[in-house]
Parts: sequence; structure tokens; C-alpha cells
Amino acid sequence: MKPILLFIAALMIFGTLSAQNVKNRGVDVGDVMTLLRVAGYDLYSFDLNDFLKGDYNAELNIKEYQKGKGEINSQDFNAGVNKILFSQFSDEEKREAKELGLTKGMKRGVIYKIDKVNLGVVPSKADSIMMLNVKLGDMGNITQPLKLGPTSNSSGEFESYRYQIRPFVIDSFESGKFIPLVAILSWWYDDAARLFRCCGESMLKADLSANILENVPHYYVIGITIKSNK
Repeated sequence: MKPILLFIAALMIFGTLSAQNVKNRGVDVGDVMTLLRVAGYDLYSFDLNDFLKGDYNAELNIKEYQKGKGEINSQDFNAGVNKILFSQFSDEEKREAKELGLTKGMKRGVIYKIDKVNLGVVPSKADSIMMLNVKLGDMGNITQPLKLGPTSNSSGEFESYRYQIRPFVIDSFESGKFIPLVAILSWWYDDAARLFRCCGESMLKADLSANILENVPHYYVIGITIKSNK
């Protein structure tokens, strides 16, 4: 009887082990984004649909900061009005718009709109350059190279051009006032820990009071300015 019980127990153990296995679960969007971020690619998107209720002018702003010096450079790109209505066109323009297929998918008479902002960064062939790509709704892309600063330890033995994106907390709006969307932060070298790091808040405050910024030697703030046309 005992050998039979041992045989049954062995079968139960084998059955349990055979049920445990590594399974191919496929790849989801989160996996892809993680891989891209490790490789230096990143993307953030912001919804501007609320502003389509009014008439605004949109502007992309790139501000550069350096530790101990504050803001050292600023670039502004005018994106124009946030929407164009089909009713604003002349009869000739309406005809041309239809021929060009610009009215396909048109909703509520809006033929052009800035309903969102996509901000993405991609690495370049040079370690000291990062490419910023911005798309504002129906507007074409704005591609701008960002010069990166090297970070090293106190002896200058190690050097890195590694940067990381952090989004801002957006809790208010004022017409004509700069709205920071993301910051591109340089890593810094921690001599005590003997490594490069970029540790601190995952969301930054618009007034740049985040503790992490006290350590960052060089960074960019990318944002928009939306000004009412009335």
C-alpha cells in the first residue's frame, strides 16, 4: 500500500510542477514606453480642448536654466490662433479648402485647431545634443535641437550627458502667463555615493521650488503661453 501512496504523491508533485511555467504574455504600450525611455526617447501629451471654447493665440516657449545663474536663454515660437472656423473663409477659400480635403472630418465648423500639445525628445548622433519635437494640434511639428551640458565628478574623472524629463503640476491658468509643461533635467554626480543620479520629486511646481532643482546643474523648461484674443 505504501509504494502506491508514494507513487500517487509523486504524480501530484509532477502535476503541480508541470502547471507552473513561463508564458509569453505579449507586449503592451507600457512595456514599449519603458524601453523607449531607457533608450532616450520620451513623450508627453497635454489636452487643450477646453480652450477651443474661446479665441486664443498659442506660443511655444523653451527656457534654459543653469545652476547658480538662473534662466540663461529663452526661445519663443508663435503657433498662431488656436482655431480657424470654416465660416471665416471667403467663398473662394471655402471652395479651395473643400478641394484640398481640409473639410473632411470637420466638427462644429472648426477646420483647424490646437486641441493638444505633444512633447517628445529623441537622442541624436551626438551625445551633447537632444532633439525636441513638439506638435500643437493640427499645426506642423516644431523640431528644435537642445544643447546638453556635461556632468562630471569633482575630479573630472567621469562625464555624463544623461537627462530626464519631469512633468509639472498644472493647477491654474492665466491668459498670457507662461505655463510650464515639462522640464528636461540633467543628472548630477553624487560624490558621496559615487554615482550619477536624478532623484527627487516626480512632479514639479510651476514656481521651480522643487528640491530636486537645487541639485540639477543644467535643465530646460518647455511650456506654452495662451493669450486671449479678446
